[in-house]
Amino acid sequence: MFPEAVRSARLWSCLLPVCLLLLGPDAAVAAEADEAVAEEAAPAAPAPAGGAAKLGPELRLPSGNPAATDAIPGTGQLGRWLGLPADSPLRLGGVWVGNGTSQIVGGIQAAPANGLAQQLLLDATLDLEWAVGWRGGRLWVQGLQVNAGAGAALPSGSVQGSNSLVAPPPLDRTELYSYVLRQDLWDRQLKILVGKQAASIEFANVTRPDLTQNPTYAVPALSALAFTPLYAMPTLLGRMPGYPDSALGASLSWQPKALDRKVYLNAGVYDGRGGVGDGSIRTGPSAPSLSGPLFSVAELGGGWSLGSSNRPGSASFGAWFQGGESRRCNGSGSNQACLRESGAHGFYGTVAQRLVNFRYGRDHSGLVGLVSAGWTPSITNLMTRSVTAGLTVFAPMESRPQDSFGVGLSWARVNDRSFLGEVFRPAELMLQAYGQFHLGGTTYVQPALTYLPQPGLASAAYSSTNVMLQLITLF
Repeated sequence: MFPEAVRSARLWSCLLPVCLLLLGPDAAVAAEADEAVAEEAAPAAPAPAGGAAKLGPELRLPSGNPAATDAIPGTGQLGRWLGLPADSPLRLGGVWVGNGTSQIVGGIQAAPANGLAQQLLLDATLDLEWAVGWRGGRLWVQGLQVNAGAGAALPSGSVQGSNSLVAPPPLDRTELYSYVLRQDLWDRQLKILVGKQAASIEFANVTRPDLTQNPTYAVPALSALAFTPLYAMPTLLGRMPGYPDSALGASLSWQPKALDRKVYLNAGVYDGRGGVGDGSIRTGPSAPSLSGPLFSVAELGGGWSLGSSNRPGSASFGAWFQGGESRRCNGSGSNQACLRESGAHGFYGTVAQRLVNFRYGRDHSGLVGLVSAGWTPSITNLMTRSVTAGLTVFAPMESRPQDSFGVGLSWARVNDRSFLGEVFRPAELMLQAYGQFHLGGTTYVQPALTYLPQPGLASAAYSSTNVMLQLITLF
């Protein structure tokens, strides 16, 4: 492994041309909206009588980790740069995210205090109905590159993850992240996904906005918090396939018109080789397979609208099961001690609600709250209980409609059974605040401050505090 300084220099020297290209004048060109890929959620809230501002495709407001939240990332501008016409059935797009972090107080003193991380996600989506007349068919392929230095997250001492871009080892990876065939049936009441995919986009995704025809509420993500618990629920971390370890599998989503599309049922089965504890393999860069243990999950959810302005809200409840034997071990040979169990299961829930509108009928400004929670009796889970919550303020200043600000906290009960008590503290609390500022075109800069009064790693000093500066550009 390269020393941290060499790794960082190599990472940014390779990506600097990409950054300069994406920040150039062409990045300001507005891309067409891709309304057909809006994911199912709550009921459509009618537009205000006076007519809300038509926000258009330039309103992007990305999450802090687009690869973990967006089924179809970016704007499609990459295709325009390469000469594809606007009416092409092939869409080429993507997103680049890079950040730098610095540990300023507490945490792991022996780790590098500063670190860099980056994520590059490229997407090619083909509308099969448009291209060959395959009704309701859509196909996409995505490539992912992730690079991270040891100083990008380790110094905080967080078990939940203070920097969502940082992947489990290998820290540098290039992989075929997703290849999916989507089939919509019965007037899009039934959606079927087959292929390698991130299950965390379809399940336990509290950042997913309500499907709405009212542009006042048409934001791509409900929060841009940069910590991991927003994108990988702590009780599902290392269990459910997601960023960056997607997995082969299939899922279906049923949203009946008979219930005005206010209720949905999702179910999925995936390659579970990445969710068995110390015996796991990294399914992201590995060859796909369904010959080993499987991970299965089901989720029931629905939505509503409140008040005269029809402020949307949604809730979901899910259950999961991990097949095969899971284990956590310490030591080696005759001195090895292990926690083992055959199969593991758990439950989770999410709630999101638009709380306040600032300028209803004129723009999307307002306040949104969200909460997610998980529980599992598993003795091999890294964390057994968790609660994550956040508040997001969209466009507090009318002159800057694409800025947003947010705060969040995440608490987790860490597994400290037996020998694990020597490695982990019994609980971790993490708080984060951020501001996401629109620089122009489809580029955003996002500073964030993270504070852990009690990090989960026993070797980390209390009052761990770090700062982050993140750049996001969509294309």
